[in-house]
Amino acid sequence: MIWISIAGLGVIILYQFIYIRNTKRQMKEISYILDDICSGNLDRRLLADENSIVRELVYKINEIVIRDKEKFLEKEKSERAYKKLVTSLSHDIRTPLASLIGYLEVLEKNGVTGGERDEFLKIAKRKAVNLGDYIQELFEFLKIESGEWVYDLKKQNICEVTRLILADWIIKLEENKIEYKFEIPEEAVYVVLDKSAYTRILTNLIANMIRHSHATQLTVRISYSLNKISLSITDNGIGIDEKDLPFVFDRLYKCDTSRGDNSNGLGLSIAKELTASLHGEIHAESYCGRGTTFRLTFPKA
Repeated sequence: MIWISIAGLGVIILYQFIYIRNTKRQMKEISYILDDICSGNLDRRLLADENSIVRELVYKINEIVIRDKEKFLEKEKSERAYKKLVTSLSHDIRTPLASLIGYLEVLEKNGVTGGERDEFLKIAKRKAVNLGDYIQELFEFLKIESGEWVYDLKKQNICEVTRLILADWIIKLEENKIEYKFEIPEEAVYVVLDKSAYTRILTNLIANMIRHSHATQLTVRISYSLNKISLSITDNGIGIDEKDLPFVFDRLYKCDTSRGDNSNGLGLSIAKELTASLHGEIHAESYCGRGTTFRLTFPKA
C-alpha cells in the first residue's frame, strides 16, 4: 500500500514537473512574441494550449494587439487622407487664385478697354466667387471634421423649409436656363432638423447639378409615408458613370463626367456628413446620358 502511495506521489510530482516546465516554456515563447509585438510587428499572435493556465491571458493580449493594429491602420489611413487633403486643397486654391491674379494683372497693365475689359472683369468676378464658395465649403468641411459644427435640432415643417431654400435658387436656375419643377406637399410634414445644415445639404446638391450636370431640367419632389419622408433632386443631365457612382460621396473624389475642373470634391461629402448627423440617409442614382437623382430620407418627427 505504501509503495502504491509513493508511486502515485511520484506520478503527481512528475506531472507537476512537466506541467511547470511546459508553462515556463510557454511563458518564454509569450515573452519572445511580446518583444516582437512591442518592436512594431502587430501581425504576431500569441499561442497557448487549450488547457494552459495562461490561455485566457493570451486571448486577451491577442484582442488588445488586434485592436491596436486596427487603430494603427486607421491612423495610417487618416494620415494619408490628411496628406492627400492638404495637397488637393493647395492645388484647388492655388490654381483659381493664379488664374484670377492673371486676369487682374492683364486689366491693370495692358490697358484693356471696352467690351474686352467688361468680359475680363466678368471672368475675374466669376473666378473670385468660385474661390469664395470653395473657401466657404472648406471652412464648413473642417468644422464638421473637427466636430465643431453646432447643431440646433428642432422640429421643423420640412415642406416649408424646403420651399424657402428653393426660392433662393430660382434666379440662379433661370440664369442657367434650367427649367424647374417643385413637387412639395401643401400640408405640414415635420422632421427634426438643423435648418442651417439642411440648407447646406440642398445648396450643395443643387450647386453640384448646376456646375457639372449640363442639365436643362430639375425636379425637386417630397413624398412621405407613416414613418419617414423622402426628398429627391432629379436632373436630366449627362449623368454619372457607373464606375464613379459608388464613390461620389467620398471626400475629394472627382468624377470625369459629373464634376469639372472647378470641382473640389468636398460638396457631396459635406452633404453626406450633414445628412448622417441629422439621422438621415443619402443615395445617388444615375445613368450616363439620362440624368441623376439624389435621394434623401429622414425619419418623421
